[in-house]
Amino acid sequence: MAKNAAKQTRNPAKTDGTTPHQPADISRRLLLLALGGAAAVTAFRSNIAANYLITDNLSFKVITPQNTANSNAAGRFPGATWYLLGGFEVSNSTAGRKLAALQPAMNERAEASYIGYSNRGIDVAQLFIAIIRDAYVRKISTVYLYGDSFGGMVAVVLAPLLEQNGLHVKLIVFGSSPSSVEDVKDPGKKYISLAGAVVPNLGIVGRLGWGVWSGLSNPNGQDMYTAAQSGVQSSFDDGQNSLILNTSQATFLKAFPAQFDGGVSPLTGIGLLYDPTDFIVNAASAMRGWRRLLPNNTFFRYDIASTGHASPEIHPDTYQSALRVLQDVLAPPPSVPPVKTRYF
Repeated sequence: MAKNAAKQTRNPAKTDGTTPHQPADISRRLLLLALGGAAAVTAFRSNIAANYLITDNLSFKVITPQNTANSNAAGRFPGATWYLLGGFEVSNSTAGRKLAALQPAMNERAEASYIGYSNRGIDVAQLFIAIIRDAYVRKISTVYLYGDSFGGMVAVVLAPLLEQNGLHVKLIVFGSSPSSVEDVKDPGKKYISLAGAVVPNLGIVGRLGWGVWSGLSNPNGQDMYTAAQSGVQSSFDDGQNSLILNTSQATFLKAFPAQFDGGVSPLTGIGLLYDPTDFIVNAASAMRGWRRLLPNNTFFRYDIASTGHASPEIHPDTYQSALRVLQDVLAPPPSVPPVKTRYF
């Protein structure tokens, strides 16, 4: 009797009357241990990757894709180049995809390049130095700036500095660019506030969470699942600029236009490229803001309906057509007389 009671105590019956098998419990524990070990290894490797990103990509870079179209454009338009300035939390690899989508139109005026931001953040002085060095090496005298969303603010701050140092900024295109943080709709505004306070080294769980949040906050016309998946991929992308950059961008965006003290040449054309129903930026408010900030410049507006926010890589044909119109109106080739009409 005592032995049977002891057995029942060590191996109590299930409520359904069956007796559990110990080997199954061991298998479950082994499985959990294996999963835990795999998660630990993944976290360790991911944090190594995160640290690598934080320490490796420490300099601003001008990237000029080496392809036939760019080479032909350099031959046709010597001394001229486009610089694409990336948007809020846009990785180097994504900026490259945006440039590839725009390049066919850009090459009708100049060679096309984009700027890879630094993990040290948005340091306009370092960004300026990188462009001046590139311009010296490539003998650039005429510059076209494409501001992708947040990059429009950076373009406006950079343009006077470039003009003061002998580079003529012929055209600035605002691709869905807010003129201030007040133009940013929710949830983007909450995202910016979060980014301004986030601790950069979050580890694997934090990076996953950050990726989902950033993807959903800036879906660029994608469905929720695809946007979240893209955000997660971006958060672990080797081309990503780390959360240090995001924090710095948020600080810059929240302070703009306080950093802007004027000085954009009145000879610089201003192209407005917006979806009127943009879900991230209030297009009408942003365009009014740019006209207030740049009252002496010639503007031309081209609506890109149903494209969402700053998405040339998703709608390349639409963006190329729009950019060609902006160039023809605001920066015609030398053989075409310039359009003198002021557009509002």
